[in-house]
Amino acid sequence: MAKYKAAYGGEEYLIHFKYSDALNITYITMMYGMGIPLLFPVAFVNLALTLYGERFACAYVVRQPPAMDDTMTKNTLRLLKLAPIILLMNGYWMVSNR
Repeated sequence: MAKYKAAYGGEEYLIHFKYSDALNITYITMMYGMGIPLLFPVAFVNLALTLYGERFACAYVVRQPPAMDDTMTKNTLRLLKLAPIILLMNGYWMVSNR
């Protein structure tokens, strides 16, 4: 049974890479979005496709993720609270700079 699970169980689900990708996309969009407004719809499409792709992968491809606490989620939400502040500060600089 263990050999069957190892052969057909799928690969490990590495959630920390998913969080880092989402944070990277969000922060780059918020930092340069005022100067390049096309980044907002591109980031939306990227995050939406990633969401649906990850749902499909969790349902059919990868092993069931191990039970985790909500520490990583709380840290990510805490970091995401800074993104609008960066948008306002860098956006003001981009708009007011001659």
